[in-house]
Amino acid sequence: MAEAKVFPMHTFVTCLKGGDAADSGLLDMLSFLTQSQVDAEFAPIAAALSKAWIYEQEPQLTKATSGEVAGLGEKVAVKALPEAAQAQAQGILAMMADLRAQNAALNDQVAKLTAEKAAIAADLAGAKGKLKDFEDQAAKGDVKLSVTASKMDEHIKKLEQLMEEVAKVKAQGVVVAGVAGGGAAADAGAAGGDASGAPAVGGEPEADFGLGSNPFADANW
Repeated sequence: MAEAKVFPMHTFVTCLKGGDAADSGLLDMLSFLTQSQVDAEFAPIAAALSKAWIYEQEPQLTKATSGEVAGLGEKVAVKALPEAAQAQAQGILAMMADLRAQNAALNDQVAKLTAEKAAIAADLAGAKGKLKDFEDQAAKGDVKLSVTASKMDEHIKKLEQLMEEVAKVKAQGVVVAGVAGGGAAADAGAAGGDASGAPAVGGEPEADFGLGSNPFADANW
């Protein structure tokens, strides 16, 4: 067992009655009592374990006030906790240290996941923005396509109407040509010839030969 170590009385009072857990003198005393490295976070636990043993050794201190303890002297010599108490204290402090490490790892993981979540959210926002732009462009493209289709339908209708007009003109032209030809033929017959200038034939037969007309009697023949 380690030899006794002397500490200021106010440090001893702080250990028993409570005080600043970050006090360097208190941390030194608790580390000696427990034979472990005690920091400000673990000081309250180490102090509770140490007080239990001190009160077992000096029960009258449980009823003494801070002033009464301080009045016992300027310094106090204490020994480290016995092996069984040390083992208990060290086990508890080791468990607390492990839990602290796990908690730190979890905090790091949470911080990492939070950062990843923020990055994913930013990427998602950007993707949504791009999707919105794409949808807007697609919508504009549909409008342009609709307008173009409407113009194409309009041109097709106009072309169909024009083809109908052409068909009507062709049909009327054939009829008129036939009528005009018939009239010309009738006029030519009435004039006693045809459009080519050939002599007229037909009529009453001549008495000396029996033909309805004699184109050979013409002086031009």
